[in-house]
Amino acid sequence: MRWLSLPFVLLAAHLSANVVWIGSILAVAAFGAGAAASTSPAEVGALARRVYSRLAQPAFAVSFLAGLCLILLAPKAYARMPWMHAKLTLAVVVIALHHVIGARVRRISKGNADARRGLGTLGLATLVCAAGAVMLGLAKSLP
Repeated sequence: MRWLSLPFVLLAAHLSANVVWIGSILAVAAFGAGAAASTSPAEVGALARRVYSRLAQPAFAVSFLAGLCLILLAPKAYARMPWMHAKLTLAVVVIALHHVIGARVRRISKGNADARRGLGTLGLATLVCAAGAVMLGLAKSLP
């Protein structure tokens, strides 16, 4: 049963965690970007911070660990896949954006409404890079 194999389970965990991770980090960016329009930016920032720490961070950890385990199961195979290098580059950019967005909402939750500037752009960049990584991952399976 192929679906019970370790690579299959790891890939399923990686993809499922990515859905939660990217969705929640985009929500964090959207909450943070809209914080200044709120009557209480610190409260909106605190909500964004909770979504970040309770959803985005754990999902990122699962995605990262499952992806790393997949690579470690067949490092030579992945090293010969040129699309994987581009996909991993986009993933590193998404990871960096994840941390920048998290730091910004932390500052917003502490009352710094100026930290919201550019969060919408950071969220859009996250979406574009994540979509690029998905397209590269799917392209390998096309005939």
